[in-house]
Amino acid sequence: MSKLKVLSDSEEQTNTRFISFTVGSRRYEFAFMKANYFDQDTLVIDLMGNRNYLLNHDTLERKGHIEHVFHMNEMEADQLRDCFQSFL
Repeated sequence: MSKLKVLSDSEEQTNTRFISFTVGSRRYEFAFMKANYFDQDTLVIDLMGNRNYLLNHDTLERKGHIEHVFHMNEMEADQLRDCFQSFL
């Protein structure tokens, strides 16, 4: 059995916001985590879908990006974009 080789280990204070909301009949639960480690990005964690991604305002507006990352259709992604604008 090989020995664990730690490449990096650091701690940092973060600002994390937990938000639950509904759009139409669908419920969402997200965590938005900001830290210096992520530069200008925000780590967005879909707590119900078990997906996460680093997002910023530029990537949020990229066509097809939210659809791909969170596995949803265009209409659902447009609704999330509207909600995410104020959280990023």
